[in-house]
Amino acid sequence: MKVLERADGRRDKGSATVATAITFPVVGLLFLALAQAVMVSVARDVAQAAAEEGLRVARARQGSFAGGRAAAASFARDEPILEAPDVTVSGANTITVRVVGRAPSLLPGVNIGVSQTVRGARERFTTPGPT
Repeated sequence: MKVLERADGRRDKGSATVATAITFPVVGLLFLALAQAVMVSVARDVAQAAAEEGLRVARARQGSFAGGRAAAASFARDEPILEAPDVTVSGANTITVRVVGRAPSLLPGVNIGVSQTVRGARERFTTPGPT
């Protein structure tokens, strides 16, 4: 086995092991952080899509708050990335749908909340006035 010598005469025996022992946990932590960021991003996208679906149903001419809440909750429950979804619908002329939940966590005991809100005018049909 050949041991490399540095220019000043000292040997580098075992330096690769030490470098690996320091680098590997850092790379692993960065990978986990990236995976966690992706999970949070996808959970936000699901909450946004669920809120938009609830708004679409609630603001329709024959729509209701209960229908919008049910549509948003159904959409959110169908996607397992958003945990414990909760939906609120409110408003009179402007309908507001808010979806709140949690993103899955790679670390036990860490809860990352996700919340998305959308607003839109209630659809109503009018007759043309005199010209």
